[in-house]
This record gives sequence, structure tokens and C-alpha cells, in this order.
Amino acid sequence: MSEIESIIIHKINELEQEMKCVGLWQKNAPDWVNNFEEKIFTTDKDFAQWLQYVFIPNHSQKVHFYSVRKEKKMIVPPAIKFFGNDLHKGKLLQILIEIDSLL
Repeated sequence: MSEIESIIIHKINELEQEMKCVGLWQKNAPDWVNNFEEKIFTTDKDFAQWLQYVFIPNHSQKVHFYSVRKEKKMIVPPAIKFFGNDLHKGKLLQILIEIDSLL
């Protein structure tokens, strides 16, 4: 595993811990998780669920593909949309910014 892959995995773990710390982590997956391409996110709860059940698992397992990816999708713009006004989620946003810079 490369150094950048280790850093990304560390940041993904940090994201998970911060979501738990601010009360966004859930014990049970919502019904829409299996059809997340069709989900329209309207609340910070929806976005947090997507982070937990789609973003984190996908990025934890596919970290070695980042070095060959050509298309970059940023996570920070939608995060700011849903969490930007909540000062308690400042560290969460910072972690997402750091993850975006690594991907």
C-alpha cells in the first residue's frame, strides 16, 4: 500500500469517527441504500446516510484505484450545502476537504 493510500484510509476512518462524535452515525441502513443512484438528497440526514452507507464503504475498499482515476468528483460542495450552516460540523467539513484534496 502506498503512502497516499494509507493517508486516505486514515482520513476515511477519521470521517467515520467524527460522524459518530457529532451524532450522524446510524446503527441501521435506510431502505434506499440499495438504490442510492435514485435517491434525491434533501436533508443533512440524507447526506450523512449517504456518507455512511455509500461513500465510506466504497472509498475504504477502492482506495488503490485513486491513482488511476481520471474523473474527480468532489464531495465538499454537497457537504457545504447540507452542513455549511452548522458550526458543530466544522471538523466534519474539514475532514471532507482533506479527503477531497487526496482523491
